[in-house]
Amino acid sequence: MSAATELAWGRLAQWLEVLAPSSWAAIRPPATAAGIREAQERMGVSFPDDLVTFLRLHDGAENTEAATFLPSARLLPLHEMASIHLSTCDLLDSADLLGTWWHPQWIPFAANHDGWSRWFLDAMPGPGFGAVGSFFMESGGDCGRWPSLAVFLEEMADAVEDVRPLGNHLPRVDDEALSWD
Repeated sequence: MSAATELAWGRLAQWLEVLAPSSWAAIRPPATAAGIREAQERMGVSFPDDLVTFLRLHDGAENTEAATFLPSARLLPLHEMASIHLSTCDLLDSADLLGTWWHPQWIPFAANHDGWSRWFLDAMPGPGFGAVGSFFMESGGDCGRWPSLAVFLEEMADAVEDVRPLGNHLPRVDDEALSWD
């Protein structure tokens, strides 16, 4: 297990539980080991250790407004991760799009309401393995925004604790739910 991921998520979860209880209530129970294995098999990709650790702490969040507590996204349950991943891979009709627009080794872990804007982990072997990237349907993927899920979660916890930006997004609490400007 990734101790850094567990520690960063613990900070964020504690903050949500106290200051954004509606967002906290939207978090689903942990994913099972069997569910994680099945999702990896279905997607044909091995999850980075950070993601496995993260999923052992929760299986995403419910599809509610309060669950959109990442910048413009909510944590995806395993079944939605696989569904979004596979449907996007089905759109790869040209080698020119591979790795610039989308790649089968990119694993979506959070998305907006329709799934076309999302955060993903890069599972391609090499120096970017485990890095957090962003994807927009219109422009494609942007790899390596954070070097790991642990760093992304640490910076997110810092942002909410200190009320400072995460990238271009500033955290705020409305109706007991975390959201971002």
